[in-house]
Amino acid sequence: MKPLIKPEEPVTDAQGHEWELQMRDDELSLMQDGAPVATSRTGAAEEKMAQLAVSPVARANKPCIMIAGLGLGQGVVAAMAALPRAKARFIIAEPVEKIVEWNRKYCSLGELLDDERVTVEREYAAELCRRRSGSLHAIIMRYTHARCEMSTADARAFFEALKGGSLLAVLLARPDKRLDSVLRRVGFELSVSATPISDKGKQTRMYTLVLARRGRFVPFLLNG
Repeated sequence: MKPLIKPEEPVTDAQGHEWELQMRDDELSLMQDGAPVATSRTGAAEEKMAQLAVSPVARANKPCIMIAGLGLGQGVVAAMAALPRAKARFIIAEPVEKIVEWNRKYCSLGELLDDERVTVEREYAAELCRRRSGSLHAIIMRYTHARCEMSTADARAFFEALKGGSLLAVLLARPDKRLDSVLRRVGFELSVSATPISDKGKQTRMYTLVLARRGRFVPFLLNG
């Protein structure tokens, strides 16, 4: 096994969290405060989350998808593969500029991030959602490294930013009844399931996937 490499100096975000990229053999790990947020091995779970999140709006004329946190790019890659149309739009809410730079340099995502359908916003997803009422067809996010502390106010912002029948998809390290309660309180209908972290090997750990739907489908709204 090759030694662990830290190709760049760590950076600290506006909330005081330290971010770092680590490499070993062919595997990349994005770390927050010493815990892995995303790794090359966890792509299967993020890909499934993205595919399920966008599937209800696959026929929308101009689907607009928000990815909350770039991670190592697996979520946005999967969402774009599921919605390959020219009129699709993908908003990446990533407040840490260095994470975007690391994805360009070490994950070879430069071409994807420069795609005209992709916009990278240096803000947190909840703040962006407060300005995008009823405009999103899906929101994709992960909390696989720490407990999800989503507030009721943020949950309401996500709910109000979604079109009718659209999904907020949240990937968690383990089931979280507090989060379930918060999401239901603001009006979401929930489906909770387990999904493999990786598609490699005979045995793998499981993540928890929460699909939170905003009400019923309203087909004429999905054309916007």
